[in-house]
Amino acid sequence: MKIFLRHAPARTEKYGLLRHAGFSLIELMIALAIGLMLVAGLGMILFGVRSTYLTQDGLMRMQEGERYLLTSLNNSVQMAGFFADPMRDTLLNALPENLNNPDGSSFAQGQGIAGTTSGGGASDTLNTRYQSASGDDAMNCLGGTNTSGASVVWINSFAIDAGKHLVCTATTIDATGARTVNAAILVDDVVRMTVLYGVGTSADGQTSRYLGSAEVTAANAWPDVVSVKVTLIQTDLVNGKPGAPNRPPLVHVINLMNNSGKRTKAT
Repeated sequence: MKIFLRHAPARTEKYGLLRHAGFSLIELMIALAIGLMLVAGLGMILFGVRSTYLTQDGLMRMQEGERYLLTSLNNSVQMAGFFADPMRDTLLNALPENLNNPDGSSFAQGQGIAGTTSGGGASDTLNTRYQSASGDDAMNCLGGTNTSGASVVWINSFAIDAGKHLVCTATTIDATGARTVNAAILVDDVVRMTVLYGVGTSADGQTSRYLGSAEVTAANAWPDVVSVKVTLIQTDLVNGKPGAPNRPPLVHVINLMNNSGKRTKAT
């Protein structure tokens, strides 16, 4: 007697049909929603990384610009009034009268620092002057050194241009009086520069009061200037938006190495 089992193929066919049934519409919608959430999360992560990079890059550029600017200011102001060979020369001879500074100010004989006060929210200017012997370590505000084979006089003129750039103009005057002028932007996005001059009333080289350039000129006190206070207001490159406030002022005080309030005024 033969017995045939027919239910097994039917069961196999049934489960085969179930395996090929696919996803329902609800399942597809759920999977799509989960996928969109993952993509959105990834996009937010990428946006955050990019924002952090831009912030760090802006901060790094601001700090780098400030370091370069302060280095240039320090070198220029500290060297003001220096002349190369005090054993064979005098201050008044090494630094003769100069009437042609880029900002319209002038240097009297022997004067190593000068400037203008603009007022009304405009920026001040600053000029320093000193002599450099060939091959010494002195530099102008653009980082140039003297390799001419003879002594030269450098005038460094700091000012803010119409594009809110702090520019230094370096004027080189050789032994014949010939002038070479070069200029470069030291730092961008400077809203205003204010310059005050520390004047000493005694011969100890200490600052007793800060005056603007017009007040120093009126008091005939340029030979008594022993320090300079520079205040810079810059645009915030990291958090700045249209109408946003500027960065807190950067205040920097520099002492003149070659002027202790003891210099003889030119007559």
